[in-house]
Amino acid sequence: MRNSSRRQLLKWSLGASQLALLERFNLLGSSRAHAQTMDTPTRLVVLYVPGGFRPQYAFWPGTDAQVEQNVPDPGGFAGEPTFFRASDLMDLAPGDGRFPALRVWRSWNPAMPQQRNGTPYTPSMYGYVNWALHENVAIAHGIDQGTADHASAFVSAMCGVPSPDFRAPALHSVVANHFFAQTKEQRPLPFVTITSERGLPQATGLPSHAAPVRVPSIEALKPQLSTKPADNPWWAGLEARTAKPELNFDGSPNGSMIQTTALEDYTLGVPGAFKGKSSPKTDAFLEQLHGSLRSVSRVLAADVVTVLERTKGIDALTTSRPAYLSGYLNSAFSYTFGLANFHMTGLEPRFDMALRLLKADLATAVHVSMGLDFDTHSGLGHAFSCAHGRNMFDLVARFLGELKSTPLPNKPGKTLLDDTLVVMMSEFGRSWASKGASGYNLPDDHHPFTSVMFAGGNVANNRMVGTYDTRGFGLPTDIIEENEQPSRRVPRAADVTTTALRIMGLGFHDFFIPGGFGEIVGLRKNA
Repeated sequence: MRNSSRRQLLKWSLGASQLALLERFNLLGSSRAHAQTMDTPTRLVVLYVPGGFRPQYAFWPGTDAQVEQNVPDPGGFAGEPTFFRASDLMDLAPGDGRFPALRVWRSWNPAMPQQRNGTPYTPSMYGYVNWALHENVAIAHGIDQGTADHASAFVSAMCGVPSPDFRAPALHSVVANHFFAQTKEQRPLPFVTITSERGLPQATGLPSHAAPVRVPSIEALKPQLSTKPADNPWWAGLEARTAKPELNFDGSPNGSMIQTTALEDYTLGVPGAFKGKSSPKTDAFLEQLHGSLRSVSRVLAADVVTVLERTKGIDALTTSRPAYLSGYLNSAFSYTFGLANFHMTGLEPRFDMALRLLKADLATAVHVSMGLDFDTHSGLGHAFSCAHGRNMFDLVARFLGELKSTPLPNKPGKTLLDDTLVVMMSEFGRSWASKGASGYNLPDDHHPFTSVMFAGGNVANNRMVGTYDTRGFGLPTDIIEENEQPSRRVPRAADVTTTALRIMGLGFHDFFIPGGFGEIVGLRKNA
């Protein structure tokens, strides 16, 4: 998309008066885009962990001395080992000398990674070794979300601006809008959410192609999106489609073709007939309605229900089940604690749907909530975060492994992971442990600093960028500001959004985030 597309997205989300003010004071930026490469992904997946998590127990960001200061003594939680000492840490692979390598607690038995059940071992996090994910993963540490309130921090994570309401489009919406023109023929569902609980990005006022469509299951889609009379009898005699030029709101052709039914032809013509008969705001609403009707027509014509039914989502994880999962349940996206006293289930359907959407190339942006809430506020909160959090990260490793095991059609040697950016985040972190004279203090409250995982195409491999002090506050790191000038400061949520968009090939002039934004140096490949 060009600047006009970015301007239209801002107009929809911010309103014309705010947009005019930004332009008046030259706050929209005017820098150059970096060059598109074959490594630039065209799909985005955001994996959201509700409640605020502690990623430092999965990927350790500090020094050896900080381990004793900020990590409680090794122990257990519900039969699972928890916490570590510096001697238990390992690099997933040698670093490049510029940034620290991905460093994890080796909680598994190297001779038998699947060993567990009453032993001092757990295979959680072994997935990053199993699929050699150091080749595909980088972590940003010490991100300031700007707030410790759940609602405003979630908005901050989604769009980069801490606020009770979205003051900018969510990351997913910007990506869906950016790729819409070139992918609308094959991707009828530009922005999909797979969640039924907390963690749904909002897009009030945005056009249909930049707004989220909830796709909880194939069965749930049939009443909405299937035009088969067998699924919905009212379509009998109305399902015939004819290809014709696609028209804009004002009736002019836009150069594309669209397949419509007679009923859709009629409804598409209704909004434009009222153009100019009321106020500019009404015309803007009618234009959005026209765009929504075109999107609905495109989705129905694509017969996404049939496509999803024919596409296998979870495949490599079942046909070639990794040996390290042998002690868990048979489902690919589950885990078991201790002596079977806890089973994490229910995530299989949502990961399967995400994989179907990506493998069928039906969606550009996919949002998945990981389900388990980490908002503990408990004396056992740190142990809960360590045990469950590491297993959540391993579920993500399995998801990345499935993508990495899926060849990308028409691109020899490339995988679906190469064409996908996966971002794992929570709304914020949780308070850090600290060693005192009488032992470890284990507060379990909201904490405005967090970490974010980037994985997939155009992501620098085996890097951790940024870090924390002993209180868990982020420290300055290198940033390229929106004016393309270098600086060094504590990274913010807006910088995470910016970095993700830069990884996906957008230039600074292709988007706008109120309050300023920059790219975190070292997370994008060759940057």
